[in-house]
Amino acid sequence: MSSSILLNIAFLFGSGISIPVGMPRVNEITDQILSGKDIIQGRLTYDSWECLCAKAGFPDEYVPRVVIFLKKLKIEIDRYYLNQNGRVTNYEDLYYVASQIRDSELREYDNPVVQAFIDKILPDIKPLLVSREDEIENEWKLSKLAEESSHYIEDVVCLMLSKEPNNLELLDCIKDACLDRQFKIDIFTLNHDTVLEQCLSQSKIQPIDGFSDPQDKERYWQPELYNNNSAKLRLFKLHGSINWFRVRPDEGSCGDDLIGIHLGRKNPKGQMQLPVDGRPMFLAGTFNKLFSYTSSIYAELHCQFHHELNNTSQIIICGYGFGDKGINTRIFEWAYSDPDHRIILIEPDLDGLKKKARPVLVNHWDDLVKRDKLIVINKGIEGVSWEDIKKYM
Repeated sequence: MSSSILLNIAFLFGSGISIPVGMPRVNEITDQILSGKDIIQGRLTYDSWECLCAKAGFPDEYVPRVVIFLKKLKIEIDRYYLNQNGRVTNYEDLYYVASQIRDSELREYDNPVVQAFIDKILPDIKPLLVSREDEIENEWKLSKLAEESSHYIEDVVCLMLSKEPNNLELLDCIKDACLDRQFKIDIFTLNHDTVLEQCLSQSKIQPIDGFSDPQDKERYWQPELYNNNSAKLRLFKLHGSINWFRVRPDEGSCGDDLIGIHLGRKNPKGQMQLPVDGRPMFLAGTFNKLFSYTSSIYAELHCQFHHELNNTSQIIICGYGFGDKGINTRIFEWAYSDPDHRIILIEPDLDGLKKKARPVLVNHWDDLVKRDKLIVINKGIEGVSWEDIKKYM
């Protein structure tokens, strides 16, 4: 390839790229959520026991109740997946079911099937809806229990993904790709953690990520920054991030909200502001994520995903289990939309991937290979170099 040609390529990353650098696996997060160990509910969010001093005086009436509820949901989900290739229930499944119950009870989404499920489990969970005399909450409705369960999952995920990664050099192939002057790169990632940003920052690489330059220690969401045609590297976090917060000034309304990174105490107008709900913006769950793809910051990000894929003929996929129906649909529509479109898949465990992925991957696998639209590098991200990938371009 001539060095004078600037080739557009895209990466799609899932949580698998963070595992080699010490971030928790899905099953580890699930185990923590179901144990409730060392977690306590504070004024707004669930936090670790290390922060107990900031939560003094709040009885532990939430976590035990939520954990029992989630364990009962897990029993029902396990039954559903009993004969599906060893499919193991994880926290994303728990969040999906809890959020459906919440939305049904609050009439956010009408779903008669959910009511039948609620009727089935209600006798078992009725004791959880009864408040004790020493508890703050006078009444526990099912909608509140389901909502607290969703918040609990979000907060534990955030806690566990906030740990510092190690051995970032194991992701050198990503860094080397971003430093290669022959390519213009778009990185689409489903990760909530900040491993990728830390990896790039370590090499003084600053992608266009849709957020402004710092303003009083804050970076605000400005999607028009993606329109910079001279940008060599752009980053799109399709499922949000543990360091994104929606903020609102004191005495403000939802129309005054901003989305920012590294929050300070004041907005650009000098008004005091606080994170709405006290928790970051990222998507948890499974099929419920599809509803969020059309709203708020995610609508812009997924519009960019749809549009910018059309500007590349190569997408390199790594760490992704092909479990997101919306993402899968876009990938395979793109793959078949042009004879030159091709997927380079970096995956150390092909059999495991095919068992866990949505059926669309297996259904298209042989045809994609036959048409030379799917190239497989049978390694993990830590075992592949940028040169290994480049030779297929």
